[in-house]
Amino acid sequence: MEKVRRATRWHGWPAAHVWSLWTRYACTAYYSHPEAWDEIGFGGPAFPAGYARLGLDRRERWEVADAHPQAPAGPAPEPPPLPAVTDPGRHGEAAAAWATLRQTTRRQRAVRRRNASAWLLPPGGLGFDHRLLRDMRRYRDEDEVDLLIVGCGAGGSVLAQRMARAGWSVVVLEAGPFWDPLRDWVSDEYGSHQLYWTEPRVLAGSDPVPMGSNNSGRGVGGSMVHFAGYTPRFHPSDFATRTRDGVGADWPLSYDDLRGPYERLEAELPVAGQYWPWGEPHAYPHAPHPVGGNGQVFLRGAAALGIEARVGPVAITNGRFGRRPHCVYRGFCLQGCKVNAKASPLVTHLPDALAHGVEIRADAMASAVELGPDGLARGVRYLRGGREHLQRARTVAVAGYAIETPRLLLNSACKRFPEGLCNDHDQVGRYVMVQGAPQTSGRFEQEVRAYKAPPPEVSTEAFYETDPTRPYQRGFTIQNISPLPITWSEHVVAQGHWGANLRQYLSDYVHWATLGAMAELLPQADNRVTLAEEKDRHGLPVAQFAYSQCENDRQLIAAARGAMEALLTAAGASEVITIDRYAHLVGGCRMAARPEDGVVDRDLRSFAVPNLLVTDGSVLPTQGAANPALTIMALVDRAAGVLAAGARAGLRTPGGGRR
Repeated sequence: MEKVRRATRWHGWPAAHVWSLWTRYACTAYYSHPEAWDEIGFGGPAFPAGYARLGLDRRERWEVADAHPQAPAGPAPEPPPLPAVTDPGRHGEAAAAWATLRQTTRRQRAVRRRNASAWLLPPGGLGFDHRLLRDMRRYRDEDEVDLLIVGCGAGGSVLAQRMARAGWSVVVLEAGPFWDPLRDWVSDEYGSHQLYWTEPRVLAGSDPVPMGSNNSGRGVGGSMVHFAGYTPRFHPSDFATRTRDGVGADWPLSYDDLRGPYERLEAELPVAGQYWPWGEPHAYPHAPHPVGGNGQVFLRGAAALGIEARVGPVAITNGRFGRRPHCVYRGFCLQGCKVNAKASPLVTHLPDALAHGVEIRADAMASAVELGPDGLARGVRYLRGGREHLQRARTVAVAGYAIETPRLLLNSACKRFPEGLCNDHDQVGRYVMVQGAPQTSGRFEQEVRAYKAPPPEVSTEAFYETDPTRPYQRGFTIQNISPLPITWSEHVVAQGHWGANLRQYLSDYVHWATLGAMAELLPQADNRVTLAEEKDRHGLPVAQFAYSQCENDRQLIAAARGAMEALLTAAGASEVITIDRYAHLVGGCRMAARPEDGVVDRDLRSFAVPNLLVTDGSVLPTQGAANPALTIMALVDRAAGVLAAGARAGLRTPGGGRR
């Protein structure tokens, strides 16, 4: 019977897969409705006040006890063996306390002098100051600006703000809209899908990566608009994995090169968390946030197993910062923070960039980087309002992220670069990486209500480094995640439940705690972006992304799953369930010491075209077991300093009149 079921197909697709999709679509439609929220005990967005009562079995005054607190009968799970701790964390209590005190009591004047974005929000800190847009400087296409940036996410926004402060004339092209947090962002999982890049892409490989949700962004602010706020640093070991562990690639720079940028960005976002004992131990500028039920479960399991775990680090204000309000723990971090407490370029760098003369040209889809007769970049062709334009520039930076940046360079093929711009050595589009991101949920008798507090409440990097006793190289991290109703329904549907059994699991929502891992999957040359025959709505060839795991990847993901199941079981879970998924795209235009090995140098300048830079996550040679946002911003901060210190050729274009 099982063989027949697997063989049955519907319009060429396996029937089981089609059934799973339809079940997920039905759950999406139902569990996006407040009536379904009442059924499962979800309190909704709680805006503007947020949640005040965090922790196990704690309810707001208006919340009621769950109607069915009993878990399904069955034996308690056997915990899997725990992987060996590879970095137990290093911190003397006195030194950690002193470093934390110095950071958290530091005045904000130094931050404001270099980036006043937090003080340029409207009074009260909500929304976006529309005067900045109304008074935004506007350039003509024929004006040769000092710098033209494609993409307004983590890398593009930091570069724009830094170079505008250095006196450069800057235009940023962004394919998506300019968001207004109060007008455009909604406290609704389904309604927030507009924040994702959902343009067509062709997927291939033995382990294709689903696109368009947790790994790409659309609009001003990029994917940081809907990231969870988790902002750890990379470890020193990440910069020399080939030398240390015999896998991946060595970076053309070291952790020491990014220490200063890390510190500057942590202060500007700002980052809140306990003293961090792993990698290079360091403190954070904001104190850690209070811990909800989800985090308490993690801390309980970690204590039972003797694993170091810490609260944070998250780029979410704990207390006021400039005009930005503190977090109110409303649980919709992944849907765009209407409170402006969570960092995104829209509130952390772009107000200051606009105040210093940057033009952000939204709804402008870049189609090709154009070279002049001298072989240098002279501008970018883009589509806006049904017309093609060419914005001239003295320097061009591409910051479209790991899929769209290689796609733009490949679509910019010309006589000098017939296989794609900067692609002399067939490196453009290669070594694209994702992180293995399995999620494990555990069922508890107490009400967890995981949707309260920031999603990455508690983390551990105890398994970050290579374990020499295991057959795989590199490691993983674990943190809390807090699936909202639709995401939780997808988690349960993936277990094969349906009908009354599915409804029972979904109605049990408030009793489940969830952990998520980030496993460092290795760079492979054949995991790459190429151009497909299919065209998008602009008539441009779309990206084809091929991805396949290697055996090291599979073993590492299995180890991460086992560690999460052990933690939840040790915390007292009566049942654990796990799904496999991916997160965080990086690579595709990696930096290297030689042009034969990469696309850009240590300063993010392309080897082939001296006035063309790549300033996004596509330059990362390896990805670590950490969210890449902070490292992307730190790399760009460093590159901007190098760029500002260099001499510009020729005269600046004066004026730049309004259009």
